[in-house]
Amino acid sequence: MAVSGKATPGVSAHTKPSPAKARVSSTLMDRALILITGGCYQNPTVNRHRCCRFEAREGQGNSVPACDRVPNPAQIFRQVPLHSRRHLDQPSEQPDLAVTSDSFRATMPSCHAPQRPMTVQPTILPRPTSPNPRPWWLTDHASRFFEYVPEKESFVWTPDVGLHGGAMRCQFEKGRVSAGSLKVLFGQNPFGRGLRRDETFRDIYWRVYVKHEPGWEGNPAKLARATCLAGRDWSQGLIAHVWGGKGDALCIDPATGIRDSRKVTTAYNDFPNLKWLGSRQGQTPVFSPAESGRWVCIESHVKLNTPGERDGIFELWVDGKLEAARTDLDWHGTWGDYAINAVFLENYWNQGSGKRQARWFDNFVISTQPIGPITALKPPTLRRTESAGALAWEAQVATDPEGKDIVWTCKPVEASSASLTVDGAHGAFTGSCAGKQSLDAGVTHWVRVRQVGQADWSPWHMPFR
Repeated sequence: MAVSGKATPGVSAHTKPSPAKARVSSTLMDRALILITGGCYQNPTVNRHRCCRFEAREGQGNSVPACDRVPNPAQIFRQVPLHSRRHLDQPSEQPDLAVTSDSFRATMPSCHAPQRPMTVQPTILPRPTSPNPRPWWLTDHASRFFEYVPEKESFVWTPDVGLHGGAMRCQFEKGRVSAGSLKVLFGQNPFGRGLRRDETFRDIYWRVYVKHEPGWEGNPAKLARATCLAGRDWSQGLIAHVWGGKGDALCIDPATGIRDSRKVTTAYNDFPNLKWLGSRQGQTPVFSPAESGRWVCIESHVKLNTPGERDGIFELWVDGKLEAARTDLDWHGTWGDYAINAVFLENYWNQGSGKRQARWFDNFVISTQPIGPITALKPPTLRRTESAGALAWEAQVATDPEGKDIVWTCKPVEASSASLTVDGAHGAFTGSCAGKQSLDAGVTHWVRVRQVGQADWSPWHMPFR
């Protein structure tokens, strides 16, 4: 993306960001039910939508895997719902939620455009019960946003559209440019606020699930960025943009505010003083009408360079597949006043939206270790969403996004049946799972489906563990 035409994301194009803007604090919403849900897929040779959803729920007598119950010190931040705006240091009034695995059920929106057959609707596993000085889940008053800009209620928490009961909804009106932002501050920073502010973070991952409403049109440019806020004037040491690239895909677009190991930026988005390091293009057309209506897992990784070396990293995964990468970046030279200390979710459309349309954000996590897709409770269950004229259907599960190791193939499922459990009774385990009666724990899997009698499968997508 060229430098020209870029505007300050997350705030009005004519307004300078200010740390005095609204900030929020709210209680972490824990969920025990894992839902992996899908939309529709249009066979290129058959003009008929095929609708499925994948629901991974805890069976009777099962429990959350021990690896998911143990607090993880790597996690910096996990999303909390924004029921209201509050000052950073004001305690939350939202009570904790105690939820059982059967407390929530997700439903799919109506299908209005060609979409993939099954898509991910993950939720959060139960909160650890044992105390830990560095909890993986940053609970209660520890989960705070540095800045939240609802932009005239364009970007707000909605309780009934998310993966498991709620999500952040961004509503673009026709012609709207700025539609809100959310900023998380952490580590050492010039404002003395945020999470774990006594630490230095040189290597972070962040993941968010994004869904564009069925029939979405256009590339909205801004989505997310990691940055180094290097002064109280909001000047930046680096910006790791994850935003609209060519066509309907994302790209990574790194920039640095450091020259000869000296900070030269003096304001936020100081384009005259930023040095653009070279973008890399993604492949999945996440903004296309065909991909709309489904949850997409987007994970990014930034690692600062060794002082004096060009070995900095910037990577992007879409639905668990690496799509763009740089491993030769000089982010900061030898400058070390601050490191990575913020991640923003942004809704800023340079040319304005062509029509009234919405998108949603959920399961937002920042970590010092790879995050990956959600973890499904065993055994997972495939659930087909209702669709007019649906035929019998079948599904396969693989351990890679290319389907080189297909580990389970189901028996044909009658059109009247909306669900299918991934086990030995409903299909055969093959490949690396041959002779087994369940999928391997801790392994990432992808799914594809098709109607019985049709040659074309959906793409491999919907990663889960």
